[in-house]
Amino acid sequence: MYASNSTPEEINGFIVIDKPKGPTSHQIDAWVREITGEKRVGHIGTLDPNVSGVLVMALGKATKLIDIVHERPKEYISVMRLYSTADTDNIMKVFKEFTGKIYQLPPVRSAVSRQVRERTIYNMDVLEIQEKLILFRVKCESGTYIRTLCTDMGYVIGTGAQMADLRRLSTGQFNESHIHTLQELSDSVVLKKQGDTSLFDNMVIPMDFVFADSPKVVVKNTAIKNIMHGSDIYPSGIKALIGDIHKGSRVAIYSGDNELLAFGTMLVDSLNDLKAVDLDGILSDKYGENNVVRKNNRQKNIPVQKPAKRLHEHIRKPEARDNPGNGRDMFRKNPGFKGNPSKIRKRKNKF
Repeated sequence: MYASNSTPEEINGFIVIDKPKGPTSHQIDAWVREITGEKRVGHIGTLDPNVSGVLVMALGKATKLIDIVHERPKEYISVMRLYSTADTDNIMKVFKEFTGKIYQLPPVRSAVSRQVRERTIYNMDVLEIQEKLILFRVKCESGTYIRTLCTDMGYVIGTGAQMADLRRLSTGQFNESHIHTLQELSDSVVLKKQGDTSLFDNMVIPMDFVFADSPKVVVKNTAIKNIMHGSDIYPSGIKALIGDIHKGSRVAIYSGDNELLAFGTMLVDSLNDLKAVDLDGILSDKYGENNVVRKNNRQKNIPVQKPAKRLHEHIRKPEARDNPGNGRDMFRKNPGFKGNPSKIRKRKNKF
């Protein structure tokens, strides 16, 4: 059972949904938001409607960690359909060639710009071959399109191919051992309202699960208040460093009581007089609920606009400046005017 970071009024953590085929990932967002009542809900790694499997939902403050989890490797099991039969040895050879660094052109319908980019295939195993169908498992870098991978491998095999089926097995540390159906989530919320929170609490994975294998910075109690108000961390406020920490490392920031406070980026390889950690996000409610990391918030010098009278002074007509301010000039300057000057409404000069 997981220990949740949430207070009774909010949900801060992750729920892993077993996405079925059919709905979009954004529809799953809406349903989880409706079921749980938590306003801040977002998924990590979009799955196409016809793809099933692990869809990690971030709730509450865990939405600040979406980008961190999204960067981590993903694992899939897929079925590739060849357009014609091919030699097994040739198939195995091509799968081996596509392991490692590859180049991909994202599909036309994608959430990213359509430019060739490099991606890494960490490993790829052929599980079964039945005539034109190939069942394989792949672990790859985030942002790899399996549909495009199947098409490219089919081209190299020489037969052409397309993706016939796909299921996501894991996103980072989140895998199929953590998944729950939407119905199970709904049932747990009903039990929670009746006073039994055990099932729901077991579904919510705490935020520090993401940092289980990450280096950690333990800060002194005297530094916590400043950190909660967005201050970066200096060596004088650090109590201990845990793990393999070097410049550029993503670090989790903990209090001496082992409470997850925030996360940031290490700026130095060893502690010295320089700033040690650049704060990226706050994950605790200590000293206020709406803590914000403020960066580049210098006040700009905004020029004061001159009064309109001065701005337009250079375009004022000389006769307008001499105008006493009533409409009788129309009668004096236009002898052919047949109207009654007494009927002309007096008005102030616009200029």
